[in-house]
Amino acid sequence: MDFRVEIADPAIDDLAEIVSYIAKDNPATLRQSTNRARYRMHQRERNPDVASALGKHLLDAALSLAQTPHKGSPYRHIGNVRKLTVQPFKSFYRVNETRQSVEVLRFWHSARREPKL
Repeated sequence: MDFRVEIADPAIDDLAEIVSYIAKDNPATLRQSTNRARYRMHQRERNPDVASALGKHLLDAALSLAQTPHKGSPYRHIGNVRKLTVQPFKSFYRVNETRQSVEVLRFWHSARREPKL
């Protein structure tokens, strides 16, 4: 039987922030840069289609925890929390065996400091 996946409000906010950031088409700061390769990469990566696809991919990965709730690794800082890595992002979540549920706590970029859970 599948577990129920619940997405916590902070995780929804995180996902919205990630998608919004990538969807922005504001490369003005990189135009001033002499690194043209970085500018071209920025142009390719920052658009609504990529942002939407990434948001869907992260959400699909979180929802896949319904079938395999323990596929992420244990989060060493908090005993009952696990993390699922979808490079370069991590989804932090908690499994409740009694309720047969998974609570997704946060979506987080790996380059950032760990979130407060």
